[in-house]
Amino acid sequence: RGGTYTKPLATPLCATLNDNVVSSQFGHPAVRWTDTRSMTSPYPSTAQMNRSAQFLLAFAAVVSTAACNNKDDATIETTSKGETNMSASADSAEARGHSMVRVVNVGNNGKDVALHLGDQMIFDNVKASSVTDYREVDANLARFSARAHGADTMSLAQNDQILMDGNRYTVFLIAEDLSRNTLRIINDEVIPDSGKTRLRVIHAAPGGPELDIKMVNGTDKLFSGVNFKSEAGYKDIEPAKVAFEVRAKDEAKVLLRIPAIDLQRGSATTIVITGASKLAYFTFTDAMMPTAPKM
Repeated sequence: RGGTYTKPLATPLCATLNDNVVSSQFGHPAVRWTDTRSMTSPYPSTAQMNRSAQFLLAFAAVVSTAACNNKDDATIETTSKGETNMSASADSAEARGHSMVRVVNVGNNGKDVALHLGDQMIFDNVKASSVTDYREVDANLARFSARAHGADTMSLAQNDQILMDGNRYTVFLIAEDLSRNTLRIINDEVIPDSGKTRLRVIHAAPGGPELDIKMVNGTDKLFSGVNFKSEAGYKDIEPAKVAFEVRAKDEAKVLLRIPAIDLQRGSATTIVITGASKLAYFTFTDAMMPTAPKM
C-alpha cells in the first residue's frame, strides 16, 4: 500500500499524496498515500535509523492491539443533531486496505475548518460542534493538519497517526484557548458487548477542570477525573434512557446537566463536553444497521 512499509526506512518519516484515488463503497474517494523517501539520499544517518526503529516498534504494537479489536461487519449509521450518515463496515474497508476517518470540530473559535491528509484536503466546511461522515483513506502513516476554511497553507494544528486497515478514527480539533488548537486522533470501537450500549465522554472545554460524570440518581461515577483534551475510554452499560450530571472532580456542585439520552442496545454514544465560561455538550451515536436476511 503505497510502499509505506515494504521497504527500509532510509530517511525521516515523510510522505506526500499523489493524485490517485480508490473508490469506496459509499462514493467517497479513498486517499492514496505515496512514499517519497526513495527520492532522497540512500544513506541513512544514525538518528534516522533510530527513528525508523522506533516507528517499526510502534507499528508492531499497534498491529498487535488492532488484531484484538472487535471490528464491525455491517454498515454503520451515525446520527448527530438529527442528521444521519452511513459508512461501510470495518470488515469491508479492511478488505480494500483502507481505514476510516471522520472529523469533529470543537476548535477554531467556532469557525469552519478543513482537514488535510498530507497535502490533500479530505474534508472541507466542517461546522463547529459537528461530526462528519467517515471517509476511507489508503494511508498507514498519516500526517493530519487542520486549517481554517479557505486557508491554503496556515495550519491550525497537526498530528501524525498510525492508521490500521479496517479501523475507525475520529479526528478532534479542540481549542486550547482563543489562539491555539490541538488535534486529537481517537480510535472508534463502536461495537459494545452483547446486549449492552456503549458510552464515552470527550472533554473539550478549554480551561475546564477534571470532570466526573454520573447518571442522575446514580450512586457511582461512570467516569472520574476526565482531563481536558482526553477521554476515559468506552464503558458498556445497560441500555436505557439516561440523564447525566457533570461535576468538577470530587466536587458536589453540578456544572452541567444533560437531559435523558436514549442509549439503545448495540449502539455507541459519544458525549462531547464543550464551552469555556459555561459548559455545553453535543452527542453523536454510531449503530450497526441490521443486515438483510440471505435469500
